[in-house]
Amino acid sequence: MSGKRLIESRDVETRLENAFRPVSPSRKFVQKVRSRIKIVPSVVVAERLNNTPRILLLLGGVIAGVLLIASGARAFVYLLHKSKL
Repeated sequence: MSGKRLIESRDVETRLENAFRPVSPSRKFVQKVRSRIKIVPSVVVAERLNNTPRILLLLGGVIAGVLLIASGARAFVYLLHKSKL
């Protein structure tokens, strides 16, 4: 490498270490952030399981609706073909 000085890796690490010193946050900031963080209790998982009957009822209703529409469409097609005969 013509004209360029090779920099040793230790020199680069030392420069970076001097340039980027770790900053410790203030205690007030840490307390403020901790108060905002909310840990979800395991009770919420149990509450979600209580919604299972509602989900099954909704799913059953959707399936029943689809079957009703399909049966109506089939009956309509049957009546159309019967009238052509």
